Amino acid sequence: MLSYLDFLVEKSIRQGLPHVKDMDHSQFASLIATKKVHVADVTEKTDGMTHQMGHDEHGFYTQSSGSGSEKMRKPEDYHERAQRRAKETGKPYDPTAANAFAHVHSILQNNKGLQKHLADKYQKTKQETKIKGEVFYKPMGRPSEEHKGEIKFVGTSYHPGHMGSVGKYVIHSKLPDNKDHKPEELAKHSTPELNFDHDQVKAKPVHVDVSKEHEAFHSLDHGLLASRTTKTNKSAKLAEVGKFEGIKRKVAAKVDKGVASTGVKPKWGSGSEGLVVHPSEHNPNAPRFKVTSPEFRKFKADTKGQDFKQRNANAKV
Repeated sequence: MLSYLDFLVEKSIRQGLPHVKDMDHSQFASLIATKKVHVADVTEKTDGMTHQMGHDEHGFYTQSSGSGSEKMRKPEDYHERAQRRAKETGKPYDPTAANAFAHVHSILQNNKGLQKHLADKYQKTKQETKIKGEVFYKPMGRPSEEHKGEIKFVGTSYHPGHMGSVGKYVIHSKLPDNKDHKPEELAKHSTPELNFDHDQVKAKPVHVDVSKEHEAFHSLDHGLLASRTTKTNKSAKLAEVGKFEGIKRKVAAKVDKGVASTGVKPKWGSGSEGLVVHPSEHNPNAPRFKVTSPEFRKFKADTKGQDFKQRNANAKV
Protein backbone atom coordinates (compact mmCIF):
# COMPACT_ATOMS: atom_id res chain seq x y z
CA MET A 1 0.00 0.00 0.00
CA LEU A 2 1.26 3.47 -0.88
CA SER A 3 1.81 5.76 2.09
CA TYR A 4 0.70 9.37 2.15
CA LEU A 5 4.30 10.53 2.07
CA ASP A 6 4.92 8.57 -1.11
CA PHE A 7 2.51 10.87 -2.96
CA LEU A 8 4.66 13.83 -2.08
CA VAL A 9 7.98 12.50 -3.31
CA GLU A 10 6.73 11.83 -6.84
CA LYS A 11 7.77 14.53 -9.30
CA SER A 12 5.12 16.04 -11.53
CA ILE A 13 3.06 19.14 -10.69
CA ARG A 14 4.81 19.44 -7.35
CA GLN A 15 7.02 22.52 -7.21
CA GLY A 16 10.05 22.23 -4.99
CA LEU A 17 11.24 25.24 -3.01
CA PRO A 18 14.79 25.65 -1.72
CA HIS A 19 15.92 26.35 1.81
CA VAL A 20 18.39 29.21 2.02
CA LYS A 21 21.23 26.78 2.70
CA ASP A 22 20.36 24.78 -0.43
CA MET A 23 20.18 27.70 -2.89
CA ASP A 24 22.41 27.73 -5.93
CA HIS A 25 24.77 30.59 -6.70
CA SER A 26 22.26 32.59 -8.74
CA GLN A 27 19.41 32.20 -6.26
CA PHE A 28 21.56 33.20 -3.32
CA ALA A 29 23.00 36.22 -5.13
CA SER A 30 19.45 37.45 -5.84
CA LEU A 31 18.34 36.77 -2.27
CA ILE A 32 20.99 38.98 -0.65
CA ALA A 33 21.26 41.60 -3.44
CA THR A 34 19.92 44.41 -1.21
CA LYS A 35 22.12 43.33 1.73
CA LYS A 36 18.92 42.30 3.51
CA VAL A 37 16.62 39.31 3.32
CA HIS A 38 13.10 40.70 3.26
CA VAL A 39 10.58 38.51 5.07
CA ALA A 40 7.65 40.71 4.18
CA ASP A 41 5.32 38.50 2.14
CA VAL A 42 4.75 35.00 3.49
CA THR A 43 2.30 32.13 3.22
CA GLU A 44 1.94 28.98 5.29
CA LYS A 45 3.59 25.85 3.91
CA THR A 46 1.24 22.88 4.04
CA ASP A 47 1.54 19.14 4.47
CA GLY A 48 -1.05 18.18 1.90
CA MET A 49 -1.43 16.23 -1.34
CA THR A 50 -0.16 18.32 -4.27
CA HIS A 51 -3.02 18.95 -6.68
CA GLN A 52 -4.04 20.91 -9.74
CA MET A 53 -7.39 21.41 -11.42
CA GLY A 54 -8.38 23.39 -14.44
CA HIS A 55 -10.45 23.83 -17.56
CA ASP A 56 -9.22 23.77 -21.16
CA GLU A 57 -10.75 23.25 -24.61
CA HIS A 58 -11.74 19.72 -23.57
CA GLY A 59 -13.35 20.74 -20.30
CA PHE A 60 -12.56 20.05 -16.65
CA TYR A 61 -9.50 18.09 -15.52
CA THR A 62 -7.40 17.40 -12.47
CA GLN A 63 -3.81 16.37 -11.93
CA SER A 64 -2.09 14.95 -8.87
CA SER A 65 1.45 14.54 -7.65
CA GLY A 66 1.42 11.10 -9.27
CA SER A 67 -0.37 11.73 -12.56
CA GLY A 68 2.60 13.12 -14.42
CA SER A 69 1.66 15.43 -17.27
CA GLU A 70 -1.57 13.55 -17.95
CA LYS A 71 -4.86 15.32 -17.40
CA MET A 72 -7.49 13.23 -15.63
CA ARG A 73 -10.95 13.86 -17.09
CA LYS A 74 -12.89 11.43 -14.93
CA PRO A 75 -12.24 9.57 -11.66
CA GLU A 76 -11.56 6.29 -13.44
CA ASP A 77 -8.58 7.83 -15.23
CA TYR A 78 -6.56 7.65 -12.01
CA HIS A 79 -7.11 3.90 -11.76
CA GLU A 80 -6.34 3.36 -15.44
CA ARG A 81 -3.05 5.25 -15.10
CA ALA A 82 -2.09 3.38 -11.92
CA GLN A 83 -2.75 0.03 -13.61
CA ARG A 84 -0.81 1.06 -16.71
CA ARG A 85 2.14 2.31 -14.63
CA ALA A 86 2.18 -0.96 -12.68
CA LYS A 87 2.57 -2.89 -15.93
CA GLU A 88 5.23 -0.50 -17.22
CA THR A 89 7.32 -0.65 -14.04
CA GLY A 90 6.65 -4.27 -13.13
CA LYS A 91 5.49 -3.23 -9.66
CA PRO A 92 2.31 -4.60 -8.03
CA TYR A 93 -0.81 -2.59 -8.75
CA ASP A 94 -1.63 -0.41 -5.75
CA PRO A 95 -4.97 1.48 -5.90
CA THR A 96 -4.35 3.61 -2.78
CA ALA A 97 -3.33 6.82 -4.53
CA ALA A 98 -5.87 6.30 -7.31
CA ASN A 99 -8.66 5.88 -4.75
CA ALA A 100 -7.76 9.13 -3.02
CA PHE A 101 -7.33 11.29 -6.08
CA ALA A 102 -10.34 9.77 -7.84
CA HIS A 103 -12.45 10.63 -4.80
CA VAL A 104 -11.23 14.23 -4.81
CA HIS A 105 -11.80 14.46 -8.58
CA SER A 106 -15.37 13.23 -8.19
CA ILE A 107 -16.15 15.81 -5.49
CA LEU A 108 -14.71 18.66 -7.56
CA GLN A 109 -16.40 17.49 -10.75
CA ASN A 110 -19.79 17.40 -9.00
CA ASN A 111 -19.32 20.89 -7.53
CA LYS A 112 -21.57 22.94 -9.83
CA GLY A 113 -20.40 26.29 -8.50
CA LEU A 114 -16.75 25.43 -9.02
CA GLN A 115 -17.41 24.04 -12.49
CA LYS A 116 -19.17 27.24 -13.53
CA HIS A 117 -16.33 29.34 -12.10
CA LEU A 118 -13.71 27.46 -14.13
CA ALA A 119 -15.79 27.32 -17.30
CA ASP A 120 -16.52 31.06 -17.14
CA LYS A 121 -12.81 31.83 -16.75
CA TYR A 122 -12.03 29.71 -19.80
CA GLN A 123 -14.83 31.16 -21.93
CA LYS A 124 -13.69 34.69 -21.14
CA THR A 125 -10.21 34.22 -22.60
CA LYS A 126 -10.38 30.90 -24.49
CA GLN A 127 -7.14 30.12 -22.66
CA GLU A 128 -6.63 27.24 -20.25
CA THR A 129 -7.26 28.23 -16.65
CA LYS A 130 -5.81 26.32 -13.71
CA ILE A 131 -5.64 26.28 -9.94
CA LYS A 132 -2.76 24.81 -7.99
CA GLY A 133 -2.96 23.84 -4.35
CA GLU A 134 -2.86 21.03 -1.84
CA VAL A 135 -5.57 18.80 -0.45
CA PHE A 136 -5.90 17.82 3.20
CA TYR A 137 -7.57 14.46 2.58
CA LYS A 138 -8.92 13.27 5.94
CA PRO A 139 -9.03 9.54 5.12
CA MET A 140 -5.29 9.77 4.52
CA GLY A 141 -4.51 11.30 7.90
CA ARG A 142 -3.90 9.61 11.20
CA PRO A 143 -4.66 10.66 14.81
CA SER A 144 -2.03 13.01 16.17
CA GLU A 145 -0.03 11.53 19.01
CA GLU A 146 0.88 14.93 20.45
CA HIS A 147 -2.37 16.89 20.03
CA LYS A 148 -5.62 15.24 21.03
CA GLY A 149 -8.42 15.63 18.51
CA GLU A 150 -6.12 16.63 15.67
CA ILE A 151 -5.14 14.79 12.49
CA LYS A 152 -1.55 14.38 11.35
CA PHE A 153 -0.58 14.50 7.69
CA VAL A 154 3.05 13.43 7.21
CA GLY A 155 4.64 15.34 10.13
CA THR A 156 2.16 18.12 10.91
CA SER A 157 -0.96 18.13 13.10
CA TYR A 158 -4.09 19.96 11.94
CA HIS A 159 -7.47 20.37 13.60
CA PRO A 160 -10.25 18.75 11.54
CA GLY A 161 -12.80 21.36 12.63
CA HIS A 162 -11.86 23.69 9.77
CA MET A 163 -12.22 20.94 7.15
CA GLY A 164 -15.17 19.44 5.36
CA SER A 165 -16.18 15.83 5.95
CA VAL A 166 -13.58 14.70 3.36
CA GLY A 167 -11.08 17.50 3.79
CA LYS A 168 -9.87 20.90 2.64
CA TYR A 169 -8.45 22.32 -0.58
CA VAL A 170 -5.79 24.95 0.11
CA ILE A 171 -5.13 27.40 -2.74
CA HIS A 172 -1.52 28.55 -3.16
CA SER A 173 -2.48 32.20 -3.32
CA LYS A 174 0.86 33.58 -4.52
CA LEU A 175 1.47 31.26 -7.46
CA PRO A 176 1.26 33.01 -10.87
CA ASP A 177 -0.93 30.16 -12.15
CA ASN A 178 -3.57 31.14 -9.60
CA LYS A 179 -3.61 34.88 -10.28
CA ASP A 180 -7.03 34.78 -11.92
CA HIS A 181 -8.66 32.97 -9.01
CA LYS A 182 -9.31 35.02 -5.91
CA PRO A 183 -9.40 32.87 -2.75
CA GLU A 184 -12.58 34.57 -1.53
CA GLU A 185 -14.31 33.68 -4.80
CA LEU A 186 -13.39 30.03 -4.49
CA ALA A 187 -14.42 29.96 -0.83
CA LYS A 188 -17.99 30.58 -2.00
CA HIS A 189 -17.89 27.22 -3.75
CA SER A 190 -16.97 25.22 -0.64
CA THR A 191 -19.13 22.16 0.02
CA PRO A 192 -19.79 20.17 3.20
CA GLU A 193 -17.40 17.54 1.83
CA LEU A 194 -14.47 19.67 0.67
CA ASN A 195 -14.05 23.35 1.51
CA PHE A 196 -11.72 25.87 -0.10
CA ASP A 197 -9.17 27.93 1.80
CA HIS A 198 -5.91 29.78 1.12
CA ASP A 199 -2.43 29.86 2.59
CA GLN A 200 -2.26 33.59 3.34
CA VAL A 201 -1.13 34.59 6.83
CA LYS A 202 -0.44 37.91 8.53
CA ALA A 203 3.14 38.49 9.55
CA LYS A 204 5.09 41.43 10.89
CA PRO A 205 7.61 42.34 8.14
CA VAL A 206 11.21 41.58 9.05
CA HIS A 207 14.24 42.77 7.12
CA VAL A 208 17.20 40.61 8.07
CA ASP A 209 20.57 42.36 7.88
CA VAL A 210 23.01 40.21 5.91
CA SER A 211 25.47 42.95 4.92
CA LYS A 212 28.45 41.04 6.34
CA GLU A 213 27.49 37.91 4.46
CA HIS A 214 26.88 40.00 1.33
CA GLU A 215 30.45 41.31 1.56
CA ALA A 216 31.85 37.84 2.18
CA PHE A 217 29.89 36.41 -0.75
CA HIS A 218 31.21 39.00 -3.17
CA SER A 219 34.77 38.34 -2.02
CA LEU A 220 34.52 34.75 -3.24
CA ASP A 221 36.20 33.61 -6.42
CA HIS A 222 33.02 33.31 -8.48
CA GLY A 223 34.89 32.33 -11.59
CA LEU A 224 36.37 29.36 -9.77
CA LEU A 225 32.96 28.40 -8.36
CA ALA A 226 31.47 28.40 -11.86
CA SER A 227 34.36 26.53 -13.45
CA ARG A 228 34.51 22.84 -14.27
CA THR A 229 36.34 20.84 -11.63
CA THR A 230 39.74 19.61 -12.80
CA LYS A 231 42.70 17.91 -11.17
CA THR A 232 44.53 21.21 -10.91
CA ASN A 233 41.72 23.30 -9.40
CA LYS A 234 39.89 20.66 -7.35
CA SER A 235 41.45 21.53 -4.00
CA ALA A 236 41.03 25.28 -4.42
CA LYS A 237 37.47 24.89 -5.70
CA LEU A 238 36.45 22.67 -2.78
CA ALA A 239 37.78 25.31 -0.40
CA GLU A 240 35.81 28.03 -2.17
CA VAL A 241 32.65 25.90 -2.17
CA GLY A 242 33.15 25.38 1.57
CA LYS A 243 33.28 29.15 2.10
CA PHE A 244 30.10 29.59 0.06
CA GLU A 245 28.29 26.91 2.03
CA GLY A 246 29.39 28.57 5.28
CA ILE A 247 28.00 31.93 4.16
CA LYS A 248 24.67 30.33 3.26
CA ARG A 249 24.46 28.65 6.65
CA LYS A 250 25.01 31.98 8.41
CA VAL A 251 22.30 33.66 6.36
CA ALA A 252 19.94 30.71 6.95
CA ALA A 253 20.43 31.00 10.71
CA LYS A 254 19.70 34.72 10.61
CA VAL A 255 16.60 34.17 8.49
CA ASP A 256 15.35 31.48 10.87
CA LYS A 257 15.67 33.92 13.75
CA GLY A 258 13.93 36.62 11.73
CA VAL A 259 11.04 34.37 10.78
CA ALA A 260 10.60 33.35 14.41
CA SER A 261 10.18 37.04 15.30
CA THR A 262 7.29 37.57 12.85
CA GLY A 263 4.84 36.15 15.34
CA VAL A 264 3.08 33.92 12.81
CA LYS A 265 1.04 31.18 14.44
CA PRO A 266 -0.03 27.93 12.76
CA LYS A 267 -3.17 28.64 10.78
CA TRP A 268 -5.07 25.37 10.98
CA GLY A 269 -4.00 23.60 14.14
CA SER A 270 -1.17 23.04 16.58
CA GLY A 271 1.43 22.43 13.90
CA SER A 272 2.83 24.00 10.79
CA GLU A 273 5.33 22.74 8.24
CA GLY A 274 6.66 26.30 8.13
CA LEU A 275 6.42 29.35 5.89
CA VAL A 276 7.09 30.19 2.27
CA VAL A 277 8.80 33.56 1.81
CA HIS A 278 7.85 35.30 -1.44
CA PRO A 279 9.53 38.11 -3.37
CA SER A 280 8.33 41.51 -2.17
CA GLU A 281 8.52 45.10 -3.33
CA HIS A 282 11.77 45.40 -1.39
CA ASN A 283 13.45 42.83 -3.65
CA PRO A 284 11.15 41.59 -6.43
CA ASN A 285 13.93 39.49 -7.95
CA ALA A 286 14.49 37.40 -4.83
CA PRO A 287 13.67 33.69 -5.13
CA ARG A 288 10.79 32.11 -3.30
CA PHE A 289 12.07 29.88 -0.51
CA LYS A 290 10.86 27.86 2.44
CA VAL A 291 11.62 28.08 6.13
CA THR A 292 10.52 24.92 7.91
CA SER A 293 9.25 25.00 11.48
CA PRO A 294 11.29 23.58 14.38
CA GLU A 295 8.65 20.85 14.81
CA PHE A 296 8.89 19.78 11.19
CA ARG A 297 12.67 19.78 11.33
CA LYS A 298 12.51 17.54 14.36
CA PHE A 299 10.21 15.20 12.46
CA LYS A 300 12.64 15.09 9.56
CA ALA A 301 15.58 14.49 11.90
CA ASP A 302 13.73 11.74 13.78
CA THR A 303 12.89 9.93 10.56
CA LYS A 304 16.28 10.29 8.91
CA GLY A 305 17.46 6.95 7.64
CA GLN A 306 14.17 5.22 8.48
CA ASP A 307 11.73 3.62 6.10
CA PHE A 308 8.97 6.18 5.52
CA LYS A 309 6.51 3.54 4.35
CA GLN A 310 6.83 1.76 7.67
CA ARG A 311 6.67 4.98 9.71
CA ASN A 312 3.55 6.07 7.86
CA ALA A 313 1.98 2.63 7.74
CA ASN A 314 -1.26 3.98 9.21
CA ALA A 315 -1.45 6.88 6.76
CA LYS A 316 -3.49 5.00 4.16
CA VAL A 317 -6.92 5.16 2.62
